[in-house]
Amino acid sequence: MRKAMRRSVILIVTVLLAGVATLIGIVRLPLPEEGGSHVLSALGEAVVVEFDSVGVPHIRATSRTDAYAALGYVTARDRLFQMDMLRRKTGGRLAEIFGAAFVKDDSWSRVMGFERLAGAILRQLPAEQRAALTAYAAGVNQAMRDAAAWPWEFTILAYAPEPWRPQDSILVALNLADLSYSADQERAASVMRVALPEAVVDLLTPDGDCYNEMLAPRTPERCAPSALPAREIEQLMREAKGREKSAGLVQNEHTPRGSNGWVVAPGKTRDGHAILANDMHLSLEAPNIWYQADLAYGSRRMEGLTLPGLPMIITGTNGRVAWGLTSVEGDFADLVRLRRDAAEPSKYRTPNGARDFSTRVERIGVRGAPAIALPVKETIWGPVLPEPLLGSEVALRWTMLDPIATNLDLMEMDSVAIAAEAAPLMRGAGVPPLNALLADSSGSIMWTLMGKIPKRRGLSGLFAEFWDDGSVGWDGYYSQQELPSIVDPASGYIVSANQRMLGAADFAPKIGHDYSGGFRAWRIDQRLSLSSGVDEHDMAALQLDASTEFYRYYQTLALRALNAPESESDEDSAPLIHALEAWDGRAEDNSLGLPLIVEFRNSLIDAVLSPLLARCRAVDPGFVYEWSNADVPVQRIIDSGSAEFLPERDTHRDWPHFLRAVLRESARRLARSNGRGSVADLLWGEANRVEIRHPLAVATPFVTPFLNMPRIPVAGCRQCIRFYFAEAGKSSGANVRMVVAPGRESEGLMQMAAGQSGQLGSPHYSDRQMDWVAGRSRPFRATTFNGRMSLTPAP
Repeated sequence: MRKAMRRSVILIVTVLLAGVATLIGIVRLPLPEEGGSHVLSALGEAVVVEFDSVGVPHIRATSRTDAYAALGYVTARDRLFQMDMLRRKTGGRLAEIFGAAFVKDDSWSRVMGFERLAGAILRQLPAEQRAALTAYAAGVNQAMRDAAAWPWEFTILAYAPEPWRPQDSILVALNLADLSYSADQERAASVMRVALPEAVVDLLTPDGDCYNEMLAPRTPERCAPSALPAREIEQLMREAKGREKSAGLVQNEHTPRGSNGWVVAPGKTRDGHAILANDMHLSLEAPNIWYQADLAYGSRRMEGLTLPGLPMIITGTNGRVAWGLTSVEGDFADLVRLRRDAAEPSKYRTPNGARDFSTRVERIGVRGAPAIALPVKETIWGPVLPEPLLGSEVALRWTMLDPIATNLDLMEMDSVAIAAEAAPLMRGAGVPPLNALLADSSGSIMWTLMGKIPKRRGLSGLFAEFWDDGSVGWDGYYSQQELPSIVDPASGYIVSANQRMLGAADFAPKIGHDYSGGFRAWRIDQRLSLSSGVDEHDMAALQLDASTEFYRYYQTLALRALNAPESESDEDSAPLIHALEAWDGRAEDNSLGLPLIVEFRNSLIDAVLSPLLARCRAVDPGFVYEWSNADVPVQRIIDSGSAEFLPERDTHRDWPHFLRAVLRESARRLARSNGRGSVADLLWGEANRVEIRHPLAVATPFVTPFLNMPRIPVAGCRQCIRFYFAEAGKSSGANVRMVVAPGRESEGLMQMAAGQSGQLGSPHYSDRQMDWVAGRSRPFRATTFNGRMSLTPAP
């Protein structure tokens, strides 16, 4: 009996050890060495790659194409699985790997026709850009051939990566197209226009907050206390009485897309050099969306951030000019309502008469199931979307579906010497429309717009319209000469943090309808206006500013309601008052009271606005209101003090009573979600923990602790310069923070979430994470190296 038990134990231990050894082998075998000599047949001349202490490649080549071939080689060694996911996501091929759960995502990409679009873009690129893509692809494919084993994700998922094509890099670039997609908001606004009075729609759709109005006035009257359509609000509130409370009408915590950036002129800096600061806000995942690289070829040098799979420095410096990017948060997509022709119902109407739909069939491969045939209809304006709007079919007119909207002109930044020379290149660069910030070594600073900005005729872009009579539409795009710029302002600095950059007097056309960065921009502006003699470390410190007076309004509102003379005294009030009074206006790990204030604000927006929006759900059962600047109408309604505007008047006798009820329910919900009996001592760091996960972590729980970054407290908030946002396991924030003065790159600073490598087991998979959490910077340009690799052409 004992022998049998001993044999069973030995067998179990042996199996476990074998499993562990197999897992270690799966993880360790694919890890690349930072050294050695390798043959890369695409090269014209030999290339040397040195790796610094955090795994960043420093590439020394003779020509640009050789440099990009080497970049493809080293990037694929570090990020092959991520690169494959990026091209599959845009190409609509995730279901081939993950099964039916991803058919919906693939269907959207197939309706957009991104695979076909990538081919069209590639064909119209200049020969030199196509050559760079071909060289990069050759480098990626050579790295795949040289790999001892595929990265562990391929082994777990039991598939092999296909060879890399030049158009795959275009598919990777088109991942950024989402930064310019606004049609979902246009869909909601169109429902609101049908369901609500015009004045209420205008109230609920401010394009900026009151901080933005202070920086670049366009409609400052929105922030006046009297700026309310009283009669219409009263009517909607009366209609909502007695009706079951609407649920899910307001979603005010959507995943943001943005960034912070600013440039400071020599007059404000310690050493008389212009400085650029840029931290880009996208979803936080492991590995980081950005890949840092340093490319030197001939007399040129490009340092900064690339997107894995795309041979281009997205943001960085060439030694004479530094550039940073932020999201415009504009409107570059329109929904076109379609009417069928009365005489021939199979056709749709256009300004030039009825036309047949063009059709194509997309075949979506599904792992473990038959392929799905997806018919797609096309119009002269773009593809027909699957979901109708207000009883009409709708087509999508989107700049990013135009092949001329995408190019690799940013490659040409390697040769510009001054900001004025870089500006026209930026305006013509084929990217989703972005804000470009420039600083040069002579001290000039500049802001301009990048990408294709539609020139609308007869419509604002906020609402879906019929285009078939020719009275509305697009008249092409604004030319480079028409796009606005800000050059060397008297203030000595320029700030771009997703706010509206221009007031009505600066640029008449409305580029966007909902700019989220008003407070962040205002806070940066305030700090820079008081600054002098700053250097790179001062700018890095400003990127970590966690002050957030934005929430002070809600703190004051809650305390006023709890301390109102007629408020009922109960044991629940004391801990709430304690937490609220303890908040110091910051979003640090140890900030007390902020979790309650943020939850109160979110609940209040829903409670105040849902009754106004109830009609919208009747028009469209799937309606959701999602507006970054919802605080503007909410605060105006509350500040009016009008009893006629009070939600749920049958339940609440006045505004203080209503506010106390919302606050207490917020506290109960917050306590439950954090496993507490009370929120009196709940710190911000406990409610605001960093969430950076690998996309396969859920499917591979045995390695989850190694895949995901540690879930620990982190400073920052949605309305902080130090931007961070986490909800339901997803987070957004500053993937990287960069500060650099052109010509002084050795003094520059860089922070990166997670690490340089996507290879689990690599020392660079997560070696930068704790520095990122703590806000510690590393040098932008390394001076010491740990490894040296030689790449040589084929004999």
